Amino acid sequence: MTRLVRVEPQGTVRDRYLVHGTIAPRFVDAHAVTASDAIDFAPADEREAKAFAAMVSDGSIRVAVPGRFWFDMDAYEAAAAGRRAKRVPVMLIVTLLIAVGAVMFYRG
Repeated sequence: MTRLVRVEPQGTVRDRYLVHGTIAPRFVDAHAVTASDAIDFAPADEREAKAFAAMVSDGSIRVAVPGRFWFDMDAYEAAAAGRRAKRVPVMLIVTLLIAVGAVMFYRG
């Protein structure tokens, strides 16, 4: 009988974590994932500034010192889980409406 052996993940942080958008990947690529590794960041346009402000407000982007920011992966994952949790009831209602519509129009 063979034993299962735990293999530690290899590769970069980007390979192990799924980060979306344009802001989070830049922080991960710059290895700005702790307060000591904070980087200067300025949004490129108004759309990116709005997304950056949202990430700061949900805690995904933290301020180390004024003007220097770092990416908090745990907060990012928690915020993403919260967004997914909000979608579940909506998808359930849509699914039930489709099922009711299919039953109503079924001619068998």
